[in-house]
Amino acid sequence: MVHLIIFTILKLLFMKNRKTFGKDFSKIVFPNWDEVIYSFINQNLSSEPLNSSEYFKSFFDKIDKIKNIGFGNHIAESMMLAIDASAFAAPDVSKNEIYDLLKKSMNEINEFYSIFDLSTGNFIEVDSTVEKKLGIKPELFTIPNLFALNPDNQFYHKSDVCQVIRWAGIAYAVLGLPNFKIDNFSDYYKISFRVPTNLSSNESLRLKKFVTLEKKCFLFCDTPSKSLKFPRYHFDRWSIYDAENFTHVQPLFVSSPEQTDNLNSLAYLMNAQLLDISPKYLLMINQKRFTDRNKDISNNINENIDLHHGASDYFSENQIADSFSKTIRNKVHNMSIKWDFVDDIKPISSDQQALETCTRFGLTPLPSRIEELIYKCITFE
Repeated sequence: MVHLIIFTILKLLFMKNRKTFGKDFSKIVFPNWDEVIYSFINQNLSSEPLNSSEYFKSFFDKIDKIKNIGFGNHIAESMMLAIDASAFAAPDVSKNEIYDLLKKSMNEINEFYSIFDLSTGNFIEVDSTVEKKLGIKPELFTIPNLFALNPDNQFYHKSDVCQVIRWAGIAYAVLGLPNFKIDNFSDYYKISFRVPTNLSSNESLRLKKFVTLEKKCFLFCDTPSKSLKFPRYHFDRWSIYDAENFTHVQPLFVSSPEQTDNLNSLAYLMNAQLLDISPKYLLMINQKRFTDRNKDISNNINENIDLHHGASDYFSENQIADSFSKTIRNKVHNMSIKWDFVDDIKPISSDQQALETCTRFGLTPLPSRIEELIYKCITFE
């Protein structure tokens, strides 16, 4: 009789934890990135002339192009993505007027500018003050030196250069998606990365070994054709910062509030799809930012599942630990092998190292908007 009562109580507890809105479930199914991306597009970006399916196809066509960007041909491939960019309105001012405005805005002691021509893949001008501010002659501040194309002059950080190249392709791809409008001078793409100072003529900078460069990239569409929105020029505003507080390559679109959110969300989703760490595992990895205790991680994930679906207790402390040791570490290691430029990539030996690697690749922090969408896309069987 006692055993029967205990069994009945346990059964009721189990049924309570597996019941959602009057239906019984036993298996939780996390979405893949395709499902999350489709849901995001459907909720935020689908409109005429493209419906959700067509927008989704356009998104993945661009991902396929980014996969072809390698260290030998990345400039040419990125330019092809730029040609597709459709977000640029006809400029209200001329190229020369924007050029003058850019030069006049260079008031800070740590700032300089450059102008990049996408049609040639080279800087057509570098601010002469770069020599005074960075200790580098303008002729050394070149695309081949910055992005690992010149074997004789390594003016780049090995841990950052592959991230910058991948994010550049993503930026052009996102700008080629419909339903965005970019102002030539107020909207920009920003990215920060490190460069070595061993070539600097400034002794104090040489002693630092590295500095952080922050680039604000203003794209300018200069074409007589109304049908071709080709952003031919970069007007780049560079700032020099100490590298001690640098954490990882940080790209960011800056525009109107709603457009900023959508551009950065799409860039994150494109990066996540390329790197192929599943939403389920990324939820776990992201929780490591707040706690190292697997029990806390399981509780937090269960609470979020309960919040969105009324079902809980799907993850235990041991399941989280097993996911990290048996799956996540290996997946993050394989991601590094595929996408990194660092020599001698060693296996991931700790959960914290997995988190640090995902942060360097831009997967964490997981944006709250995307995190909530992942939970909403969970289904049950």
